[in-house]
Amino acid sequence: MKIFYPRFADRLFAGVAKSAVIVTLVLLAGILLSLIAGAWPAISKYGWHFLVRSVWDPAKDDYGGVVMIYGTLATSIIALLIAVPVSFGIAVFLTELSPNWLKRPLGTAIELLAAIPSIVYGMWGLLVLGPVLATYVQQPLQRVLDGVPFLGTLVSGPPVGIGIFSAGLILALW
Repeated sequence: MKIFYPRFADRLFAGVAKSAVIVTLVLLAGILLSLIAGAWPAISKYGWHFLVRSVWDPAKDDYGGVVMIYGTLATSIIALLIAVPVSFGIAVFLTELSPNWLKRPLGTAIELLAAIPSIVYGMWGLLVLGPVLATYVQQPLQRVLDGVPFLGTLVSGPPVGIGIFSAGLILALW
């Protein structure tokens, strides 16, 4: 006598999977509603055009968010362009190329990088990587990319090593 029939197990699994999808969508909707509710005072005061304005003048109580949105998107794209190939390379090396005696310690060392607080990465980037980027990366890139519409803005400004490119690089390393 069989207790579980294959069709029953399939239907049970399908029901659990559908329930997980529904719970995920409900949680996503809840997060969106929570974000809108939390932002509603700013939305009602400054309107939706806040998202497309670049003005930031606290003295006149006039604000726009496009600069912060652009910075977030640009640094995230830079970080993804750097981090995804590097992480795939590390994964391929650890699983296919690395000798057995190196796999475990190197894998553990890479996993331990996630335990370092982000403020430590930020301070390291500001104090150590920033001056190196200013001298050896930002100044040559400014000369090469001068006048290029999008790429020139990534390395624009005084060459102090602090900017969108260096923030994206730190974000990729973190």
